[in-house]
Amino acid sequence: MSQMVISPSGVHLAGDFQGWDPSSTLMTDLGGGIYAITLDIPAGIHQFKFVNGIAWGVDEIIPVSCGVDDGGGIYNRFINVVSDMVLPAVCYGQCNLCAPASFVMNGNATALGGDCYQVTPSVAWQNGAFWSNTQIDLNTSFDLQFSLNLGVNDSLGADGVVFVLQRLGSSVIGASGGGMGYSSFGTSLGIEFDTFYNPEYNDPLYDHIAIELNGEVDHYTTENIGLPVQMSSTNPNTEDGLDHIVGIQWNATTQTISVYFDCQLRVQASYDLINNVFAGMSNVFWGFTGATGALYNQQTICAIPNAMEIDAVDICPGSSTVLSAGASIDGIYSWTPASYLSNSTSATPTATPPATTVYEVTYKDLCNVTKVKQVTVTVLDNGPPCFLLPVTLDDFRIELTDERLSFSWMTFTETQNDYFTIEQSRDARKFTSLMMVDGKGFSGSSIQYHTETSRDNEDQYYRLTQTDFNGHTEIISAVKFVTSNPSSEYTIRYDALREGYFIVGNFPDGMSFINVYSLTGQHLIQHTKLDTGNTVFIPRSFQQGFGVISITSESGDLLFREKILLR
Repeated sequence: MSQMVISPSGVHLAGDFQGWDPSSTLMTDLGGGIYAITLDIPAGIHQFKFVNGIAWGVDEIIPVSCGVDDGGGIYNRFINVVSDMVLPAVCYGQCNLCAPASFVMNGNATALGGDCYQVTPSVAWQNGAFWSNTQIDLNTSFDLQFSLNLGVNDSLGADGVVFVLQRLGSSVIGASGGGMGYSSFGTSLGIEFDTFYNPEYNDPLYDHIAIELNGEVDHYTTENIGLPVQMSSTNPNTEDGLDHIVGIQWNATTQTISVYFDCQLRVQASYDLINNVFAGMSNVFWGFTGATGALYNQQTICAIPNAMEIDAVDICPGSSTVLSAGASIDGIYSWTPASYLSNSTSATPTATPPATTVYEVTYKDLCNVTKVKQVTVTVLDNGPPCFLLPVTLDDFRIELTDERLSFSWMTFTETQNDYFTIEQSRDARKFTSLMMVDGKGFSGSSIQYHTETSRDNEDQYYRLTQTDFNGHTEIISAVKFVTSNPSSEYTIRYDALREGYFIVGNFPDGMSFINVYSLTGQHLIQHTKLDTGNTVFIPRSFQQGFGVISITSESGDLLFREKILLR
């Protein structure tokens, strides 16, 4: 969810296994934008999707490439449940992990580098579109400013570009020609910057701006909510090779959209976009379309901010959010207060306040007007929808040599993590502290830990605990047994090439039994070792997820037991 404005109601899961209820299955915020949930559901194929809130209309739009049609043209995620399994993380509304917030190029559109994008080259019959890979919420106001260059061909130039809000996804494209890549769209809003006279669309003779709905570019229809006006207040021709400053503002309170050209208000319309265009759905993709026909121009857009600006965002305790200012004429930004910001002079600092904070940014926009904007970051109570898990642990490993005992583990995420404690025990019941290791506090990326001590000459059990900033301690690893004999320690390594596990250790004489269990106790496989070698290979024949592997001797003595990730 790192690219989304999180609903105060939290992130939910809805699927056929819970009646497609968008509000009853709350996911847990693990920090770093990661949300997770564990469910018991029947075996078989199921459809589901994620919901940024508690109602339909704020659910994710699933790309066709990783979805299944529900029979009505709506795509859902799907899963074939055969046993316990862990699904990999995916980005909200995308098929894989979140790509950096950016634009997706389609058709003839290309990224020119920096913050500039070419919608069409100066070639006949081109059709381009590019979309943000993040959605915006129309319940929140935005203020977008950019520079637009419509090319140098006047009488022989065509056709223009359109700013579009739509719910079709980030990989859609329209048709070339006078519709400017927008006329073939369905449910949408378009602001056209039209440079060619098409009488069939009732165009005026001058280069013009208009606000339209649902892909309709004919100005004599009810879908034209902002009638065409001359694009520039001083010049009927804007195919002049110059960079023109364009501003688009959406006021969510008054439901008014305003369009500025060269720093002057040119057209404005008030309309209930959420209910009258998007059928109650407020999350939309945004971007630009453009096209050429028999006549053409190079059409480019620059200085687009990294994300739509927002004036309020909710986060859970220990989480962070990226703040966004608009485009600046000189690139100078000043945020106050500077506390808990990654960089108070950046256009997009990361904020991690421990309590609700109002941040204010001052900068000069592309019209050289000083802007002062506020963003309120509200830190929610540490309860629903903010059930925080302090640490997501990947593994806890122990290696024994003749002289040293070393411990290593890795965390995926950390929230309010104060320190770790390695504990030891002679009987696996009463544990005492062996050593403490400071945690990183807050992190949304993987962190590797390592420490070591002198080897104990007695058999010992070890485990790892974690303590948060509030003094709460919990056990986060399975208990591991290490004998006083270094050669009897066992290590497990997954071999992706052979798709199986190598277990290396000093196996006893006679038979040894290697068993793999799911975390619910289901026996997945048993392998019997008959030879006297110190290596065993077990082909993978079970589903991915977490499990327990144990080694016992012929007499039934437990030699080794460890929780592992079944790859």
